[in-house]
Amino acid sequence: MKWIPANYSIVFVHLLCFFGCVDCKVKAEGLYKPSGSVFILDQQNFRQNVIKSESAWIVEFYNSWCGHCIKFAPAWKEFGLKHEDWWPVFRVGAVDCANDNNTELCRSYDITGFPAFKLFPPGYKGIDTGGTFHDQDTASIENRCLDYVSNTSLFKPPKSWPRLSPIQSMQDIWNETKDEHHHVAFVFEEPTSYVGRQVILDTYRYKPLLVRRMLKESVLKFGISEFPSLFLINRDGTFTKIAKDDNSRDGMVSGLKNLLTSAQLKAGDQFLNKRPRNQPIEERMEGIPVADNQQIRPAVYMKDLESTLHYSLRQEIAICRDIGGEKLKALKQFMSVLAKYFPGREEVSDYLFKVSAWLRSAGSDITGDQWITALDDKQSMEEFLPERIEWVGCAGSEARFRGYPCGMWTLFHTLTVAAYQKGRANPKDVPLDVLSAIQGYMKYFFGCQICVEHFLKMVDFITPDDRTPEGAVMWLWRAHNMANKRLHGDQSEDPKHPKIQFPSKKLCPECRNGDNWSNDKVLEFLLSFYARLNIVPVADDSNEEEVGRTSKSADNDSNKLDWWELQQRKNDLEKIRSLRQQKSEKRQNKKVALLLKMNLINLKKVVLVCTESCQCLCIFQI
Repeated sequence: MKWIPANYSIVFVHLLCFFGCVDCKVKAEGLYKPSGSVFILDQQNFRQNVIKSESAWIVEFYNSWCGHCIKFAPAWKEFGLKHEDWWPVFRVGAVDCANDNNTELCRSYDITGFPAFKLFPPGYKGIDTGGTFHDQDTASIENRCLDYVSNTSLFKPPKSWPRLSPIQSMQDIWNETKDEHHHVAFVFEEPTSYVGRQVILDTYRYKPLLVRRMLKESVLKFGISEFPSLFLINRDGTFTKIAKDDNSRDGMVSGLKNLLTSAQLKAGDQFLNKRPRNQPIEERMEGIPVADNQQIRPAVYMKDLESTLHYSLRQEIAICRDIGGEKLKALKQFMSVLAKYFPGREEVSDYLFKVSAWLRSAGSDITGDQWITALDDKQSMEEFLPERIEWVGCAGSEARFRGYPCGMWTLFHTLTVAAYQKGRANPKDVPLDVLSAIQGYMKYFFGCQICVEHFLKMVDFITPDDRTPEGAVMWLWRAHNMANKRLHGDQSEDPKHPKIQFPSKKLCPECRNGDNWSNDKVLEFLLSFYARLNIVPVADDSNEEEVGRTSKSADNDSNKLDWWELQQRKNDLEKIRSLRQQKSEKRQNKKVALLLKMNLINLKKVVLVCTESCQCLCIFQI
């Protein structure tokens, strides 16, 4: 039965991923604007702003396609606005690790789960001191920051900072008092309280005020019995309680500000205006091309698959500082599955084969730098991965929707279907465990931390039957629909392409009756929808219709050229394509030579398999 009628209006864009994550927006500002309260850090300005800074930094490392990062962004903006008063002690920043300009920066701090947070001390020398955390509760983050900047055992506070550690005796505060201090105040509090440090930082910009904190154990002798409480210290040693009716942080700050004149308040605000601001950042990368998917027919598009591979290999994996142990094992397994089952054009499949072969020969561990070097070294005219990211079936209604996560789902589905169909075509073929490869990739490389947790919970319920080729196709379909159900109506959902139970009744009328699915019909549909023969190929420059568009793309020429063509723009493209066709046999021979060199097979077996199969034997088939 033919499952892909051209006149359907529903597209694969409805297969929104369970990740709750959306399209990469690889612009310099990512989820934050230069005019906002969060300072935008990147590979170019990180050193000049963080290294040897007199301020401590709390930096969010995020991924602009991750739905959880997108949902958290308003809270981080509010956090930055709320703590602008804490300069020069504290600053709030963010790094977009989805921007490939920042790959090296994120790798240097071993950032792999998003959003991730890291504290940097004043006078930071550029050495990774650890301490990455993923807590997204801003109150908890604030407390962590206060503990950090008040811990004098970690670093020596700069002279420009107020004292945040508790005063031990009254004499200590008089030693700090200067002529500019018209009002000296104490916050008396419990050891576990954060109010004193909050009030000190909230009012630090007002120079006529000197505010310090003392702990309960040190002030009981003065008859203080209410904690926290705020007192002015008079020159004669007596106390005057302020904020009598409101001992909260806001009440104390309000009480202290009431002591100041309008001129003194204005001077404090002017002091804050001296803090460094975000400078206008020029676009260092063009935005990812997004197709006009309003008139795209329902299908799987090779551009989506290749764009997904590009981001996965060159960004998500490359961002890892070290890849060893179980992580390396998972990468080898995933690359083996790609090399054997990726349903792509020959040049890309051969490239994946080469990278996988190199990885199999790697030692006990590799670095992210070595991985990137290997990806570059394996590129050639005959084997390559296009260096563009362009979404077609996975394009969202806005640049921030869908994209890579949708592409990763598509890739996973095509791999399970390819494994099933390859086994049916060649019963003697030894199948690879595609679900295990997917599980390993998600666990060790996928960027969205919460997404990974949800996925691994679903993996816990995989049965032995699910690990068969047919079972894997159906399990992934069920998992995808479970995720769509969980995230329907979520903030990360594209309003133009809501998450549904796939396939829709319009796309596959026989797949379900009401809420009851027909597993046989669903399997039949999936095997057709994700089959290699039904994937829309990358169009020739002269035929935009082949990618399902009804109007000519506005993409510039560079977006239509593959890796080798980009390197050889001045050459005649027809000659290059002709050369590729002439060297097809040479490409196969190189594969065989590599297999022989690795002592994985003998020549007789290679020749036999290559003559009976439409593709040369993959090393992972034996």
